[in-house]
Amino acid sequence: MVHLWSFIVVAFAAVAAASPIIEVSRLDVRCQPAHPHRFPQRTTLKCGPDYCAGTNNTHDNPYFCGDSRLGPKILPKKLPLASEVYGYDRLGGLCPGEFLKKWYNSTAGSFIYPPQNGFQLNTANAPIDGNQTLLVGMRLDRFGSEYGSFVSPAGAPYIQRALPPSNLDTPPTQPNYPYNYHVYEVIKQFDVLSGPIAPWFGQPGQGTQYQTYANIMTLISGGYLKAVSLN
Repeated sequence: MVHLWSFIVVAFAAVAAASPIIEVSRLDVRCQPAHPHRFPQRTTLKCGPDYCAGTNNTHDNPYFCGDSRLGPKILPKKLPLASEVYGYDRLGGLCPGEFLKKWYNSTAGSFIYPPQNGFQLNTANAPIDGNQTLLVGMRLDRFGSEYGSFVSPAGAPYIQRALPPSNLDTPPTQPNYPYNYHVYEVIKQFDVLSGPIAPWFGQPGQGTQYQTYANIMTLISGGYLKAVSLN
């Protein structure tokens, strides 16, 4: 029995010595970005040594890879936003350059958004949506300016909204709204177009979106919504 165990230990040591795992781990280290704390831990070999290739890469600004299209370097760490971005992989498993090549139209200078205003499509490629009345007291939120017309139930995970990472950028002109996040309360009921969100931008979607018939600013001035302070 002693001789058998000795043989097993020697054989295991020989296999471990011949294993390529050690070399792969060395390659992983070489392929890490220069500032690993700014990037996902799941950096893969396919991205190569220049992790930010294919981006407008600068190092002296608050954006991921120095490119505002990829969102802020540092995601929210305080509630309620920390819970909303929990599990969020901004690139959907792609390298930064691959993500922009797939989802950004450089000629138009804008992201490529889904058809049918982002509603999930049925088997006939028609949007799954319908009218819904938002009742007094409901809380809604949005990552974006008040000129937009889409909101979600307050607190919905970011991955369910299927938005580009740039929607998390704090507007330079509105630093009091970190991560471009706004919360509203319904103070007079109104109708919206409601439905599930289609997967897009490498995110699963399947949250609920409300498309309003006027932009948020108009709904506030009309007495339908009021902004809720998070301070």
